[in-house]
Amino acid sequence: MKLKHKIIALNMGALFFMLIILGTIITAITDNYNLSTTLGYLENQGKYAAIYIEQYALSKAPNNFEVPSVMDTSGNYLAAVLSGLVKCRVQIYYGDRLLGDSEESTDFTGEIRPEIKETYKMKKAYFVTAGKNRTFYYAVPVSISNRYTYSLEFIYDLSEIDNMKNNTVRMFIYTGVFLSVFMMLGSTIISNRITQPIKMLNEAARQFSEGNLESRASVTTKDEVGELSTTFNSMADSIEDMINKLNYEKEKQKYFFDNFTHEIRTPLTTILGYADLLWKTDDEDVKDKSLFYITSEGNRMLKMMERLLELSKLKNYSFELNKTDSNLKKLIEDACDSMQYKMKRYNTSCRLDLEDITWKVDPDFFKQVIINLIDNSIKYSKSPIIDISLKKKDKVVLEVVDYGCGIDQKSLDNVFEPYYKVEKSRNSYNDGWGLGLSIVKEIIDKHGGSIDIISAPKKGTRIIITLV
Repeated sequence: MKLKHKIIALNMGALFFMLIILGTIITAITDNYNLSTTLGYLENQGKYAAIYIEQYALSKAPNNFEVPSVMDTSGNYLAAVLSGLVKCRVQIYYGDRLLGDSEESTDFTGEIRPEIKETYKMKKAYFVTAGKNRTFYYAVPVSISNRYTYSLEFIYDLSEIDNMKNNTVRMFIYTGVFLSVFMMLGSTIISNRITQPIKMLNEAARQFSEGNLESRASVTTKDEVGELSTTFNSMADSIEDMINKLNYEKEKQKYFFDNFTHEIRTPLTTILGYADLLWKTDDEDVKDKSLFYITSEGNRMLKMMERLLELSKLKNYSFELNKTDSNLKKLIEDACDSMQYKMKRYNTSCRLDLEDITWKVDPDFFKQVIINLIDNSIKYSKSPIIDISLKKKDKVVLEVVDYGCGIDQKSLDNVFEPYYKVEKSRNSYNDGWGLGLSIVKEIIDKHGGSIDIISAPKKGTRIIITLV
């Protein structure tokens, strides 16, 4: 045999040997990475799913003792919802009973799987089947009120990962045949093709680790490096999306606490105003009235704080109304009375034209709407008179009208936006949070009503609230 043939045979043998070794290692790394990614994905989804199930059960059950009944009737629904979110089959167990299955096969009579048993020890467990068509079983415990322990299992089909693994193996076989024919001519090109994408992927990973969240691997090859780059890009997208969601939750939390600050400001001002009046007057009627409003506003603020703190504890920055049949006329009169001290300071008074109407509203939040509207008119319009009318035909219509400086059209388009303050057409020296009207709109929306503002510079402002 000629030396050339020996060299070619030796190189081909070395090539095949290297391809076999490298193929095995890279396939294993890729497969382990995909399995690890799948495990991480299921762990994250399991964490959020457990919270979702707990909050769902507690919201539906009137008390802790009704949780099992809610779970028995809602098992299939919860499994179906979570299946749509996680993109895999979902089962919910309680003891050895199957409460819900996203594939609607709840007539389970067999023995529960080992990973399910582990969850009743408050442990997470998973199992990956062997063979061609592998399945990832991941189970997580769901504790509700530290009283009931359920088991949530994700049954994740690994066919895509198996196909990726088979494609990787096939790719190495094809590469071996190709390189055996074009070894001398193609080795340099192939080496460059292999090393260059890895360098690009490594550079993208380095930039990403340094905080450049927009860094992505621009690799378009179809080999394992391309697949790894695609996986890296998907991972980077997931991390960036998660960070954006965290930032969004942070903004929601900031919005919640800003609302909280704004809501307690008005009753505190009223309390301090009447407390100051107590020091300056000897009139017993004035003292009694001042003490009444101090107590009333203090109790309202306490109730408001308790409600908001309860929502904060549940990590829920919205609110639910407690509607009752309320006398709207009395609520408006009480709100105006509570603002008397501030109106006197600004030389403003209210003219009331109110029908005696009873309507189903949340009295505290409805009163807060009136106070916020009056407060805005007092602070910003410089109007000596504020007209408030309440009428009822098919609907209840509440109008608050001032005769002050008005609002221009550009500001009207943004006036309900949180933190937006009209600087030109209103008084810019006021240090309000710019949350009053956004809070009013949110409360009215919760009541199923609507709010409209008609205004023009130097022509005053008309606020129309409609309740249906």
